[in-house]
Amino acid sequence: MKAEDEPQTQTRGNSRLWIPAVLVGLSALATYLVVAGRSGGRQEPALPVVPVADFDVDRFLGDWYEIARIEQGWGRPLIRTRVEYSLADSGALEIVSRGFHPGTNRWAESRGSARFVETPPTGAMKASFFGPFTEDYHVVALDPDYRWAMIMGDAPESFRLLSRSPVLDGDLADMLIDQAVAMGVDADRVHWVMQDGVNPTGGW
Repeated sequence: MKAEDEPQTQTRGNSRLWIPAVLVGLSALATYLVVAGRSGGRQEPALPVVPVADFDVDRFLGDWYEIARIEQGWGRPLIRTRVEYSLADSGALEIVSRGFHPGTNRWAESRGSARFVETPPTGAMKASFFGPFTEDYHVVALDPDYRWAMIMGDAPESFRLLSRSPVLDGDLADMLIDQAVAMGVDADRVHWVMQDGVNPTGGW
């Protein structure tokens, strides 16, 4: 593999790419930090996971890079992971996750679906990936131009940071991780996915 084909690892503090953004839920994060400061260092309860209210389904559809996640289950060994959202005739959100397994040199794929729990749709969803079992699948932070999104579920381990591009600005990534930490995510467990936006083995 040529050096230019090697995947990149997103790291915090990388400011090579500037992406202007407005954080959804930033005011809640600021409140948390103020309370934490007043508590003399005591650990405060996690903020509630609140889905975004202003959510445009059509703008959310399409292909996303997975920038960061907490390693668990199906996606644990995968790199170059991406998520594609499409709208089914039933109105549910179809979810296709793909990633490259460096051990087998093959692409792996997982499929699921999510239904909106509110009308009109907000970022609150119930997703099913394994049979009849469902889990919370919420968009809790979203760029006004739909260039990045943060997904969280019913447990702090269900965390994903998505972007339309393979790399996020370091300052922006730091701010989003701080927001996730305020909602109970363990920053030490966040895994930054190797991405380069290139599929060296051919088409999916």
